Amino acid sequence: MTPEEIKKTWAEAARKMYNPTPDEFESIFIHKKETALERLVCRYRRFSLLSLSCAFMSAAWMMNNSLFYSRELGHTIPIAMIVYFALCSLLDFLLSRGVASINCYKMTVKEVIEKAVHYRKRHLQSMMFLFPFALIVIGMMVYSFQTDVWVLAGIFAGAVVGFFGGLIQFRKFMNEYKEINETV
Repeated sequence: MTPEEIKKTWAEAARKMYNPTPDEFESIFIHKKETALERLVCRYRRFSLLSLSCAFMSAAWMMNNSLFYSRELGHTIPIAMIVYFALCSLLDFLLSRGVASINCYKMTVKEVIEKAVHYRKRHLQSMMFLFPFALIVIGMMVYSFQTDVWVLAGIFAGAVVGFFGGLIQFRKFMNEYKEINETV
């Protein structure tokens, strides 16, 4: 190499290091530190897969004829559970896709904040829809198993654990959105 080529290569390397384009920046720092956006996308994907597996377990419960449930409701409870968990999975999948579309390297700060606020609002709206739906399903289960004290105790314990576990996860989601808005 000639001294001119070395100078040119050195200058290009310095430019990439100290003034990278968004694509160069992304390739340099990828996998170095997980951002709040990446954690949020991963959390939505995990919840989507978990909800989908719960929908399949509800379908398996419906196929199991040895379980005792109210003859008035029949297969209504497992079908409601399948619909509930499938809807949860779909909403989490859509939220994960939406949050994954936020690109801090190529979007302006205003666009990033607007999208983050938009998907936070969609998350809250989905919670406002899914929470009453879950209460209806739990109510149907209580009605169906009203004669069995132990099953009622299990339903109550599951509802309490689910409520407080969901509250903890909800706070983690909101903290991720808060971190996104603070760092942008």
